[in-house]
This record gives sequence, C-alpha cells and structure tokens, in this order.
Amino acid sequence: MWGMELQSWLRARGGWAHRSDAIEAGWTRYRLEQALRSALILVTARQWLHLPDIDDDLRAAMSASARVTCVSAARMLGLWVPRLPDRLHLAVHPHAGRDLSRFVAHRNLGPVRPLPRSPLDAIENVLARVATCQPHLEALAIWESAINKGLATSAHLQAVGWTTHAARTLAFEAGGDSDSGLETLVVHRLARLGIPALQQVPLLGHDVDLLVGRRLVIQLDGFAYHQAAQRRADIAHDRRLRLAGYTVLRFDYVEVMERWPLVERQILSAVAQNLHLA
Repeated sequence: MWGMELQSWLRARGGWAHRSDAIEAGWTRYRLEQALRSALILVTARQWLHLPDIDDDLRAAMSASARVTCVSAARMLGLWVPRLPDRLHLAVHPHAGRDLSRFVAHRNLGPVRPLPRSPLDAIENVLARVATCQPHLEALAIWESAINKGLATSAHLQAVGWTTHAARTLAFEAGGDSDSGLETLVVHRLARLGIPALQQVPLLGHDVDLLVGRRLVIQLDGFAYHQAAQRRADIAHDRRLRLAGYTVLRFDYVEVMERWPLVERQILSAVAQNLHLA
C-alpha cells in the first residue's frame, strides 16, 4: 500500500524526490521504509527516491552528487540542441575530488544558487554553461529555444548578472522570434552574408520560417520526421506559394547542420537571380 502511494506521489513530482522533501511532505521514516520494500521505488545514494523509469542522466547525477547541466540539461528540458552530447555534462563542486572522467565536469559557479535538493541545474546556470561550452551560434539557438519554450524571457536574461562575456553577449542577442534552433542558425548565418531574413511571416494562411526580400521563402524541416498529414500540408502550402509567384527553398536538419556550404550556395544563387525581388 505504502509503495503505491509513494509511487503516485513521486510521479506527480516528475518521478523523483529528495528524501528530505518526502519527510517534509508528511512521510514518516517508518512509512518510507515500508514503501521502499516494494520494487516500485528505488533509492540512489541513500537520499534520492525515484521511480525505476527516470532519465538515466538524472540517476547518474544523483550517484555523482552533482547536477545535470549544459547541453545534457537542455535536452532533458526539451530545448533544441544541435546534437546529442557524447558524454553527460554535470555541474560539480569546484573542489570535487571523485573520479569524473566519464563526464564533462563543469566546476565553475553559475550566476544563481542551485536548488540544494535537485539533480537538475537551474536554467540560468544551464544557459551560462552552454554559453562557454558550445559554439556561439549553437549556444544562441539553445538560448532562444529556452525563450521559445517559456523557460526564460529576454528581459530576465538581460537582467541576470552573468559572469562571462559569452553569456552577456548571448543575453542581449537572444530573442523570441525563432520557432526552432535550425531557424536561429540559418537566420544568423544569412545575416553574416549580408542577407536579412524575416522570421515567421504569415503568407497564404500559414507562417513561413524565413522570408528573404519579398519573394524568396526558406522552409526548414527539423530532425524529427513530420507526421504524414503535416508533411502533406507543408507540401501543399509550398505549391500555393509557388503558384502565387514565390520561390520556395526547403532544407532539412542534415542539410543545415552537415551540408551548410551547399545550402549557402543555393540561397546565394537564388538571390543572385533576384528571385527574392517582387
């Protein structure tokens, strides 16, 4: 009985809790011990109560007395990340002496005090570590994804007391216009070429990802495949745009991330042919 009740309580909290949180919520030590006799609840490092199906990264952080941070935390929070990290990124105490060689250990202090009973770093600390760990444009895409997901606002990010030049630069550069990380990368890469692009422009009943000039539409497909119905709707919208006189260039994740020189040449070729003009 106690095991099922504790299971329900943990699931409502995201699948895990610190033992002290459970006690403060009214779980006596006796009830906890009875609940932990069932296979429904697991314990890591004696302090973390969790369901068997929690994220492996969270469990590793609990075992290491650390917090998931940087791109690993961004992935867990549902932010756009350019690629899955090869190793788990953990925020650890600056003087932690244990062997952390299988992790990417971030020992620098973040701009905010982390929650003492959480294996997941605060969003400000996550973004601060992304700023110094990832290439600038990819970091910008993650920062803008945080704004897009509602985990931060531009005003808040500009008000935080960032401790690095990279983070301060991103705080004033990041905005909420991008619908995806790919969009952030492409619009800033085009800006470096002297090609301004408007984002999320409504045309013929649907928003297009990027509009260059008045007639060149750039559509971007994310890493995950669209459902068939959504894909058909996208293609049908492309046809309507072409019939209305627009040029439509559609690129996918692999092309933007791994074949950018080809994408760049094709966009520059379209602009050279004045396909962006009315």
